[in-house]
Amino acid sequence: MHVLILDLTHGGDILAEAFLNDGHNVTCVDVYSIATAEAMDALRKKGAEVSSAVPLNDYDMLVSPAHCPDHFLNGSTYKERMTFSRAVNLLLNDKRFRIEVTGVKGKTSCCYLLAHILSISGKSVFLHTSRGRGPWENRAHNIMGQMSIAPTSLMKLPLEEYDAMIQEVSLGGSGKADIAVITNLVQDYGIAGSTRKASDAKADILCDKINVVSRNEQEFWKKYGERTFYAFGGNVSAVIGMPKLGEPIVIQISYNGSQRVELNKDYLSLQYLPAIDTVLEICEAMDIPTEDVLEGLRTFKGVPGRGETHMENGIWHIRERNPGISHISIGMTLECLKNMDALDNAAVIIDPVNKKVCDKMDMATISGTVSKYGVKMFVTDQEKYPDVSEFSVIVEFIKEGFQ
Repeated sequence: MHVLILDLTHGGDILAEAFLNDGHNVTCVDVYSIATAEAMDALRKKGAEVSSAVPLNDYDMLVSPAHCPDHFLNGSTYKERMTFSRAVNLLLNDKRFRIEVTGVKGKTSCCYLLAHILSISGKSVFLHTSRGRGPWENRAHNIMGQMSIAPTSLMKLPLEEYDAMIQEVSLGGSGKADIAVITNLVQDYGIAGSTRKASDAKADILCDKINVVSRNEQEFWKKYGERTFYAFGGNVSAVIGMPKLGEPIVIQISYNGSQRVELNKDYLSLQYLPAIDTVLEICEAMDIPTEDVLEGLRTFKGVPGRGETHMENGIWHIRERNPGISHISIGMTLECLKNMDALDNAAVIIDPVNKKVCDKMDMATISGTVSKYGVKMFVTDQEKYPDVSEFSVIVEFIKEGFQ
């Protein structure tokens, strides 16, 4: 079979090697012109044909990421096609207990909190998110390397035995997890040049075992097939009292009855309530003891760089460092701060890190979102940090890059 693989930046090289090992003829195309010469030479040495444009041909199988548009084909044809997720489903044969998490927002927060609770319950955990990959040890993520969270990363998990492998996935999944999680679909954005929807790609994560989705979206995901669903929504039933920056908040949860738990004061825990709601449903599906869940919630300190809060020289600083920064996530953070009565004399700083990222941000929409909260907004120019010394609350959104 002659296989055409488009896109070498989201794991096309991983799939190419697998198809080559199965005896297929493989052509790889670096459609985004990002792959290094070393990576392309390595594939050639393994037997693949590698180019920067699709050689005109009729291929037996086209394999491309769900987000990759068809215009790269340049007139070439194919008999069958599959997404990277479907290829992973075909090629993956990992029998270890695995939890895959996708969604539009809250994926990393969900994965971190879940890893923390499972570790407290005595399980050995390997965690891979957009922040990095490595074991969860001593109540923290021991990041030992970086890798894309594309579905193909599921084929490069470590060989060691773990009780649970927790994997954040961007668009799609293997369809072979023990528990598949979709945190939300707050925006069903267009992909592949707006010829497809994000939901079509994310649905590839749904598995034949347990699927955890929002109760508000359960009917939507059911259209992708009859499966076993656990629906979250309402597991966090109330916030007790008025939440304040720098003070712990107390929440009422439903987990083997009604429970109250105090959350750590050193992160923007109010922002994590949707992730907590999701994780409680996963823990219920796994039958995690109540005392371990409560201990995990009490001792969790948030994801580094995601809702970090501290006071310095009488000024509150809140930092959001996230590849997924958008007007949606910015609005969510500001809404939390509004509910904490913490937006008086506040400033928002948008730091796109570099011009390439800045050019792809919808600054007009972001500005409109920020203005709704009556907050002054600054955008860094990479050379001079804005003077915000007159403000008492500084909220910094740092968009590092793309997943």
